This record gives sequence, structure tokens and C-alpha cells, in this order.
Amino acid sequence: MWTDHVPKGLTLKSDAFASNFASPDNEFPLERFYRETGRSEYSPIGLRVGAETLAEYGKEFQRRYVGDVDEARVLEVTRVGEGFRLVLNTGEQVTTKKVVVATGLVSLRHVPESLAQLPPEMLSHSSGHHDLSKFDGRRVVVLGAGQSACEMAALLNEAGAAVTMLTRRPLKWYDPQNEDRPNARRSAYQRIRRPNFGLGPGWRTWFWSEMPYAFSFLPQDMRYKKGYGLFAPAGSGWIKHRVEGLIPIHTGKLRSVTTRGGEVQLSVDTTDTSINLVADHVIAATGYRAEVSRLPFLKQVAGDIETTNGAPVLNRSFESSLSGLHFVGFMGAATFGPSMRFIYGTRFAAHQVSRHLSYLGNPRRPRTRDAADKIGASSIVTDHDPALAFEGTIPPNRVTSLG
Repeated sequence: MWTDHVPKGLTLKSDAFASNFASPDNEFPLERFYRETGRSEYSPIGLRVGAETLAEYGKEFQRRYVGDVDEARVLEVTRVGEGFRLVLNTGEQVTTKKVVVATGLVSLRHVPESLAQLPPEMLSHSSGHHDLSKFDGRRVVVLGAGQSACEMAALLNEAGAAVTMLTRRPLKWYDPQNEDRPNARRSAYQRIRRPNFGLGPGWRTWFWSEMPYAFSFLPQDMRYKKGYGLFAPAGSGWIKHRVEGLIPIHTGKLRSVTTRGGEVQLSVDTTDTSINLVADHVIAATGYRAEVSRLPFLKQVAGDIETTNGAPVLNRSFESSLSGLHFVGFMGAATFGPSMRFIYGTRFAAHQVSRHLSYLGNPRRPRTRDAADKIGASSIVTDHDPALAFEGTIPPNRVTSLG
């Protein structure tokens, strides 16, 4: 379940209006879910949507538009003729013409090599926790300077842990004065001068938010750089008061990591001195890497997939060089831009892929330039990440969970 990989109390960085799932004709936005479930606090801008609320929204979305999901883990995907065979941990095998990989971030998590020798009881990734109460009274070092690190540190502190943050660069915050409050009224001049787009306010975010197809025409190296590096790590202004002044923050380079007597000892070179940090546990809030090689179930076909810096090269239907294999979500940012890393980008992805799949199910429809020549079944491989949904009229024959 998606919520197993986010801590209790976590809130979305995106505004509520940018957190709608891609239902047909946008008939079930988050606002409608709030209204139908008796939540009166909805505001398109400034509302901090909790992960638990988003999960409930996702379950209701699934009930209305997706239906049953097979609870099984995909162990292997192999090429069979013009299609694929999926081997499940239940012993069952599924043959399909199309596979849509929508596996979220868990398999892509990145931990610095300098920490790799630590045993699992002393090291984890920020995506590996839900209930933080187990850290009550324990010393925890959080590595990272982005929103995930900041909110993880705040929640750990509030759960009773003795938290220290370690960053490579000085911690930066989005200006809270530029972040609208719920139900804030803005003048016409303010709305024109600094409009809100899916990836944040301001005209500079317009292209990255609203033009994913145009983004795909940029040079490949630029697409990768902008897709994954456009927004530098920073914390949201609305969480700043829960971190600054409450949690020690050190900036420097991690020189060595050792264990002694059940403790983790980290030697850090700061700008003007060296310090030693001692902890019971280290949490790496160090992001993710979009690399096909990190998906173990694709081991047999990974060599047939063209990549750029590890990320799949995709066509307009999110199809890879291995015909019939599609990637959506985080993996799509190298082709369609940074909006693919957020819920806001799923509408474009859903439209492009579902239009392609619906043509396969109804060849009388106008075909897209890259549509396959034959009609075939389709499977979606997901990890319960609710951010992907299909708005086409032809549903996939199979929705299989990674478990």
C-alpha cells in the first residue's frame, strides 16, 4: 500500500487543485471527494492535503473507475513473440500485448554508497517508514535537504526522537510569504503577476507545468537535466517553524561512517571544522534515481530498452524502445518534464497512454502516429500508487499490483 511508505502525518507539497486524479472529464476531482465525505476545509490553494486523505481519495477513485486489483507481486517480465509474459509470486503467469509500468518510487530509492555498509537496523530510506513512534527516545540523523528530509525530521522530532539533520548544502526554504493561505483572496493584479500553476506559483513554472508535450522536443540531455534537476532541494515555508530552532542542522561532507557498540558514528567535514555525530539510526532522505536497472522484474528485458542516464527513452504514448512496454510517473520525467514527478502530470500521461490503448481496442478510432498495428490486451503493473488512472473508454484487461 502506498501509505506504508510515507510517515503518519505527512502532507503533500502540491496544492489541492494540483492533486486531482485523472478521471474522465475530471468528474471526480479532490474537491468533490472532500465535499462528498463531509470535509469542509477544502481550498484549491494553501490546503495541506494529508497522505491519509489522499489514500482514501485513491481508494474511492479505484472503486469508481478501476475495479478490483490483483494482489500479487510481479517477479519477472519476459518477451514472448510480440507480447509479454508476467510471472507472479502466486505461481500464475499472465500473457499480454501491452505492459504499463507504474511502480512509483520505492524501487528507485537512492542511498549514498558511503552508508551502504551499515546494517539494516541502523539504516533506512525515508520511503521505508510509516509509524515513527518506534523512534521515540532514539537518536536519529536525517540526511538530505529537500521537502522529504525536512518533513521527516519534523515528524520524528514530534514523535519524541532526538533528531539531527545533515545536509551537503545550506538548507533552503521556499518563502512562506509567497505561499498562499487557504481561501486567500488575491487581486486580479496578483493573479496576473504571479498565477498558480501545477508545479507552483509564478510564470517561470508555466512551461514545466503545462507543456509536457512541447518539453519532449527539447534536446535529450536538457530534458534529463530539467526533468530531474529543475527544482533544487528545499523545504516548504509552511513547515519551516517545525524545523528551524528545534532541530540541529549541520552542513558538510560526510567523510566516514563507522559502527561501534550499537551506535552509528558519522565524521563530517564542515566549512571550518570537523564534527562527529552519533546516532542509533540513520534515515537517508536522499531521493530517487530513474534507472530501469533498479526494477528487478525487468531484468530479462532491460537490455532491449533504450535509456538516457538510466531513464527510458519514451515516445508520445510513453512507450519505450521495447514495443509494448510503457513507463509512466517518475520514469517519464526524462521525456516529458518535471510534472511527471507529481500527481499533476498524471492527467497528461493517462490521456496519452489511454488514447493509445483505446485505439488498440477499437481500430476504427483515428490512430496515433505510433500506435501498434495489432489489437492486444494490456496489463498495468503498479505498487498501489494512486497517482495513475486511465481516462480512456477501454480499461486494461489486468491490473496487477507489485504487492
